[in-house]
Amino acid sequence: MLKRDVFYIAGYDPRSYRHYYALFKKELGFYENSLKMDLSKSNTSKEFPFWELSTPNVKTSYTFLAWNDIVKKNWAENFKDYLKDTFEVFRIYIITGLFIKFGKASIYQLITGFYPFFYVLFSLIFSFVLAFLTFIFVKAYTFWFLALIFGILVLIGVNQISFKFGKKLAVFWIARICSFCANWHKIKQNELEERLENFAQIVFNTLKAHQNTKNYELILLSHSVGTILCIEVLAKLLLLCEKNNLDFSKLKIITLGECIPLVSYQKKALEFRKNLDFISKFDLKWYDYTSIIDGACFPQVDFFTTSGIKEGFRPKFYSPKFHTLYEKEHYKKIKKNKYKAHFLYLMSSEIKAEYDFFNFVIGEKFLEEKIN
Repeated sequence: MLKRDVFYIAGYDPRSYRHYYALFKKELGFYENSLKMDLSKSNTSKEFPFWELSTPNVKTSYTFLAWNDIVKKNWAENFKDYLKDTFEVFRIYIITGLFIKFGKASIYQLITGFYPFFYVLFSLIFSFVLAFLTFIFVKAYTFWFLALIFGILVLIGVNQISFKFGKKLAVFWIARICSFCANWHKIKQNELEERLENFAQIVFNTLKAHQNTKNYELILLSHSVGTILCIEVLAKLLLLCEKNNLDFSKLKIITLGECIPLVSYQKKALEFRKNLDFISKFDLKWYDYTSIIDGACFPQVDFFTTSGIKEGFRPKFYSPKFHTLYEKEHYKKIKKNKYKAHFLYLMSSEIKAEYDFFNFVIGEKFLEEKIN
């Protein structure tokens, strides 16, 4: 029997393991597989939540490496926070000219990065213009102070509407991610650094415990901003393996919808680039999947080379080719839903093709045998 441990690092999301277990269970229900599958309930008896899935020939343990509590502490809560994030995007990405580097790497990411700034800018301009026109119009028929009150009410009302609409469009979530990544060198200190150390130690201990286990693999899986954490964890893990002379050949890495350049391109991210350089010294089984319909990732960008790492190991970069996984009409709807497109990597498909998330994490055969 094949035994597998999957350690999953989610993106910048305040939702807990319960949401991701529910997503896993729901999508597994859509997954067409002739094998009998037995999914356990989520379990919190260990340091991090996990669930298990068994088939006649495979047993998979899926551990959720939680950091959503830290995300909550850095989550924008109100309009003031969103304005602050938008200013950060303007100050760090636009004024410095860093957006040019992002544009060269991925025009899709450049559009996504500009999206929150211009949404907020035009919303503010529109609200002030409409408030001023309201003031002028009302002033022509009544007292100026009543016109001022009407103008202020219009200003507040329009901003509230644009604020709620922007939340639905994930405008402020994108701005928060950009701000978070731009300040990674500061935010990573203290609690997050301790959590990353913890992640690496748990993965190391698991790998060590299965050194002599036949038919075993360990997959370090990450998505979105979680891929940035994955770099930090992987560097710490490989350092532990090196110091303890531990064989890491059973380690496999999958990165989905990566946005690593959001950190690695920052001038102050010196330590992060050192970690990338350190990782490039090792020969790894690493598979990176990104899609052009996912506006929050850098599709097929070699983030080692573009971050200044001139030589050494490189992951295998793939597109999931989502257009081959869904019926034509359904795919058109998916493309319009950018939020869903960003999470499509973790979902089951309508048509069997090369990219098969559930086959990767619960299927028979080793990971490298399932990817061309």
